[in-house]
Amino acid sequence: MEKIFICGIGGLVGGKLANLSRDEFEIHGSFNLRDPKFDYVKSYQLDITNYDKLKTIIENIEPDIIINATALNNVDYCEEHEDEANEVNFKAVLKLSEISNSINSKFVHLSTDSIFDGTKKEPYNELDISNPINNYGRSKLHGEKEVLKFQNNLVIRASVLYGWLPKSLSSKKTSSLKQINFAQWLISKLELNEKVNITSEEFSSPIIADDFAKSILHLILNKESGIFHSAPALCISRYDFSIKLANYLNLDSSLIIPTTTEKLGRGVNTAKNKCLNSTKMINTNFKFLTLDESFELIKKEMSI
Repeated sequence: MEKIFICGIGGLVGGKLANLSRDEFEIHGSFNLRDPKFDYVKSYQLDITNYDKLKTIIENIEPDIIINATALNNVDYCEEHEDEANEVNFKAVLKLSEISNSINSKFVHLSTDSIFDGTKKEPYNELDISNPINNYGRSKLHGEKEVLKFQNNLVIRASVLYGWLPKSLSSKKTSSLKQINFAQWLISKLELNEKVNITSEEFSSPIIADDFAKSILHLILNKESGIFHSAPALCISRYDFSIKLANYLNLDSSLIIPTTTEKLGRGVNTAKNKCLNSTKMINTNFKFLTLDESFELIKKEMSI
C-alpha cells in the first residue's frame, strides 16, 4: 500500500482527506495546534516552518504522495503580516516541494481563487492570467509557482471552502488564524439569533470540504498533474449563499442583512468575482455535489 503524508490533518480539508484516504493509503499526517487524534493516522506534531523537523519527518516516512493542506489563510491578517504570510504560504511550500522532489514523491498543493484579481466577467479557468490584489493571494501564487516547477506535481484551487468541523476541534486555536469557516460562523451566529451583515457584491463557487477532499483524492488516483479548479458549476453571491443555507437549516434568514463590501470596512482588497470554472475537473469524470446535497451533509454532521 502506498504511503501518503498530509500536512494539516487538524484542519477542515486535511481531516476530511485523511478519513477518505484510509482505504487507499497508509496515512501519515501532521498537525500543529489541533490534534484530531485519528486512530488510523500515524501523526506528528509539526510547525511546517520548522524546516529541519519537516525534512526529517518526511525523509523518515518516505511517502509516495505529500499533500499540503496547510495555509495562513486569514486574508486580513496576511495583509498586515506579509512576512508571516510568505513564510507559511510560500517558503514552506518551496521547502515541501524541494523535499518531495528529492525523494521522488508527488506533491499536491491546495490553492485559492485569490490568485486572480476578480475583474473577469465569467468564472476563472486554469489558463487565466493570475493577478492577486492582496498579500494572501500573492503568497499563494508564489507557492504555486514553486510546486509547478516539477511536472508531476498537482495544484488544486478552490473558491470558498466551507463545512462542519467538530466543535472538539473548532473550539481550539488554529495556526491558520481562521478559527472556523464562513458557513460554520454563520450558523453559530444565527443559532444565537444575532444579526449578521453579509456582502451581496462578492460572488464565488463555494464547495463543501467533504467534496473538495473527494476531488483531491480523485485527481491523485487518476494520476493527474498540473493545475485543476475544484468547484461546483455555481456562481453565487455570499449573501444569497447565506440565505439558502439558513433556509435549508431552518434558521432565521431575516437576521441576514445584505450590505456592500465597502460598508463592511475591511482593510484589505478582495476580489468581487471568486467564481471558478472546473470543466477540466468535470472532464475527468468527477461529479460535484449540489448545494442542497452539501447542506444536507452539514445537517447530518451537525447532529453527530
